Formats: sequence, structure tokens, C-alpha cells
Amino acid sequence: MLITITFNRMVQTITVGSCIFCLGAASVYAAPMTARLDDFYPNCDIRPLNLTRKQRSELSSIRKEYKKALDKSMRRDDRINKNRRRDIIRILSDERFNKEDTRDYVEKRYLASMDFAVDELSIQHRFYKMLNPAQQQYWLNACLK
Repeated sequence: MLITITFNRMVQTITVGSCIFCLGAASVYAAPMTARLDDFYPNCDIRPLNLTRKQRSELSSIRKEYKKALDKSMRRDDRINKNRRRDIIRILSDERFNKEDTRDYVEKRYLASMDFAVDELSIQHRFYKMLNPAQQQYWLNACLK
């Protein structure tokens, strides 16, 4: 009887562990699609740039532009995610696998991330161009991976 109880506990532990692992994987998969580019160090310390008052003011404007781009991308992701499950079910339940429909789905799903990446590079470019040559060199060495 003790062996059966231990075995049952082991099965329960494995089952619960598997469920937690699957749910964890599902939550990662369901994460927002808007992904920041990883070409820059996050939270790069720009204090050594010694920005002028005018540069700090422009940086504030650039940060607002970044926030707008991020919000726009997140709203688009939300719209895409509302239809994601329905689209996947349709693709998987079709009698035959339709590569064109699947490509359309994947393109639609990841286009928002690509658009945001372009917006992010545009914003980084604007920041880079407001710097003087010495600041630009520091920024490239310290903040670009």
C-alpha cells in the first residue's frame, strides 16, 4: 500500500509538473508580440553624454514618440491576438494544409513586430543624429551591441 501511495504521489507530481511546464510555455507563447530590438543595450547609461538642455528637451520629445509607437504596436497586437485562435483553428482543421493561408497568418502575426522594429530604428536614428560627433562615438561604443 505504501508503494502504491508513493507511486501515485510521484505520478501526481509528474502530472502537476508537466501541467505547470505546459502552462508556462503557453504563457510565453501568448506573450505580447511587440518585441524590442535587441541590438541596443537596454537602459544604456547616457549620462556620460552630458546632453545639453536643448538635447535633453529633444530626447524628451523622442521618448514621447517612442511611447506612441509602442502603444500603436500594442493596439495592433491586441487586434491580431483576438483573431489568432480562430485563425489557427481554421488552419489546423482544414482538410489539407494550405501553405498560402498559413503564410498569410504568419505574416499578419509578425508584421506588427516588424513595423515596431522599423519605428524603433527610426527613433534611434533621430536620437543619434541629435548628438555631436563625440557623443555619437560614445553612444555607438557604449549602447550598441
